[in-house]
Amino acid sequence: MKEKTGVGLLLFLILMIVVVSAEKLDISVENNFIPGDEVHFKIFIYDDSNNVIAGRVSYVIEDYYTDVVDQGVADSGRDNIFNLPRDAIQGPWRITVRFGDIEVNRLFNVGELEKVEIKLEKDNLIIRNIGNVPYDKKILIYIGEQDQIADIYLEIGQEKNIKLTAPEGLYEVKVVGDDVVSETGQEDDITYSGVSLTGKVVGIETALQGNFWQRYPIVAVFIIAVIALTVIVGIARVRNKFSSANVNVRVSNKNIQKK
Repeated sequence: MKEKTGVGLLLFLILMIVVVSAEKLDISVENNFIPGDEVHFKIFIYDDSNNVIAGRVSYVIEDYYTDVVDQGVADSGRDNIFNLPRDAIQGPWRITVRFGDIEVNRLFNVGELEKVEIKLEKDNLIIRNIGNVPYDKKILIYIGEQDQIADIYLEIGQEKNIKLTAPEGLYEVKVVGDDVVSETGQEDDITYSGVSLTGKVVGIETALQGNFWQRYPIVAVFIIAVIALTVIVGIARVRNKFSSANVNVRVSNKNIQKK
């Protein structure tokens, strides 16, 4: 029992010495990363002689909007790894560490990532923006020996369906483009074999998604404007009728009074 008490007291004294002698904190981290990268960083505690000493410090990692993305406790001088999310927001991120009354932070930059994920479901190519900026590029789609060009514009996280058509049969489908990746991790030239397609000609069709208002926003705005104008004209006509009726009543009352 006395041995356990002695060990506990010794650990407490060592911890107190570290806290008292800690004079400075520092963070070592590289500057430029892209979503999906591993961010390696080290935290150092220094004494008043500028020597690295042992200890544990708390850290917080914040994104560009200062939202807390990760936090934890790290050992002085040890390598720490933080995996940037695939949709990590572009811009400066910050690591903040605290030890007692000492606090320090360092910035690192998350760059742009233009990337779409390609997935094939039956005769549909599903293209989803998995980057952190809008994707605005052309991709080349081979159906057998024939090629088709698709203009792709997707906001962050948005997806688009492209229907593949060809005379009935099995085809090799290849997708070629910059910054494209399959769901299995294959990049740039993505090939699917034995794809069953039907149709009159080889081609691609962009499948419209969402409800009517989402598919045809300009038409929707026009319809709403027409409805609003109709309502306004209707209200105006009703008001004019009431005004005319009131005028007729007043004239009739005057004529009655004269008699």
